[in-house]
Amino acid sequence: MLAGWIDIFGYAASGLTLATFAQRTMLPMRILAIGANVCFIGYGAMGMYLPVLALHLVLLPINLARLCTLIGPSGDRMESAQQSLIDDSPLPGASSGLL
Repeated sequence: MLAGWIDIFGYAASGLTLATFAQRTMLPMRILAIGANVCFIGYGAMGMYLPVLALHLVLLPINLARLCTLIGPSGDRMESAQQSLIDDSPLPGASSGLL
C-alpha cells in the first residue's frame, strides 16, 4: 500500500507542476509551486528519491520567500530605481529576475 501513496504524491506533484506552468500571474504560480514542492518532498522522502527530495527542499524556501515578498507590505510597491531599470529595458520580460 505504501507504493500507492508514493504514486499519489508523485502524480499530485506532477499535476501541480503542470498547473504552475499554466499560470499567467505570479501569485497563483508561487502558491501552486509551493504545493508541488510539498508533494515532491513527500514523494522523494517516501520513495527514497534523494535528488528529488534535495531539489525541492531547496526550492521550497525560495518559493516561500518569493511569495512573502509578493504579498508582503512592500510587495505591491516598487522602488523608483527598480522601476527606472524596468522602464529602460529594451526587451520587456527578457530578464529572468534572478539577479
